[in-house]
Amino acid sequence: MNDENKEKKSNLWSIVGLVALILVLFVGVKLAFAALEAAIPQDKPGTSASQSSDAGTSQSQSVETDSPAPSYCPYCGEKLNDSFQWGQYCPFCGESVTP
Repeated sequence: MNDENKEKKSNLWSIVGLVALILVLFVGVKLAFAALEAAIPQDKPGTSASQSSDAGTSQSQSVETDSPAPSYCPYCGEKLNDSFQWGQYCPFCGESVTP
């Protein structure tokens, strides 16, 4: 009878310990992702990497031309979005698309 009680207590503590370990690991992973989210800023929806720069630098980098911007990147051939303008960088290959 005494051995059975010790075995039950041992099994109970093993289960409690494993549940506690799972909870600690879960909280640790959540904290790690929260820290990464705070450390690495994410782009806001609706803005691309080429549009996320300061207004002053984007105005100085933009090139005004009379011809419409290309529909496809001349370097990689990928289709560009409708709001793409001359002087922006291709979101696929990173090359500056200039006339």
